[in-house]
Amino acid sequence: MYGNDYNDYGNDYNDAQRTPSQYAAMEPGKVLRVMQIIAGALIAGVLLFAGVASFVVFGLAPAIQPAVAQIGADLLKYLAMMFAAGAVVLSFVVPNVISTVGLKVVTKLVQDGTLTGSKELFGRLLSVAQTKMIVSMALVEGAAFFNLIAFIITKSLIPPAVVGALLLVMAIHFPTKFKLARWLEDQQRMLS
Repeated sequence: MYGNDYNDYGNDYNDAQRTPSQYAAMEPGKVLRVMQIIAGALIAGVLLFAGVASFVVFGLAPAIQPAVAQIGADLLKYLAMMFAAGAVVLSFVVPNVISTVGLKVVTKLVQDGTLTGSKELFGRLLSVAQTKMIVSMALVEGAAFFNLIAFIITKSLIPPAVVGALLLVMAIHFPTKFKLARWLEDQQRMLS
């Protein structure tokens, strides 16, 4: 098993298994590095699959498709684009909802006086920030994969353009020291 060392770095998403001392041991630099690795892996996955999709589309001789298949392919392309638009909106909305729920739990702990100290509070906030980032990036990643599948099937250049826009959204969500510090300061100010 992973043991306590695994949880100390903020990698375990089941907060019920963390102890107050594990929250207190969370360091912003280490949690940020984990967040950046996860975000980078999600972006790299999209880029890798884009390379595979490009190889499939441009590396194979184009097949002649019947008209009915072309209509289905066009429908898939438009569905993928709508999914991408929805995912972009949700990537800003859903993480904030999740963050609000997580912050309510932290606020209740503060009000009940059950926190062991400011380090535990800080660790819990780091955990909420990490979850928020993962959800926002994963929503956009799913839409990017859907558009790459539409690219393979339709061979249209519109889905890869949509993927490019989605990668920009993922870059917006990419965690930085400044963004994390600002978010943590805002949350601590609201809790005090």
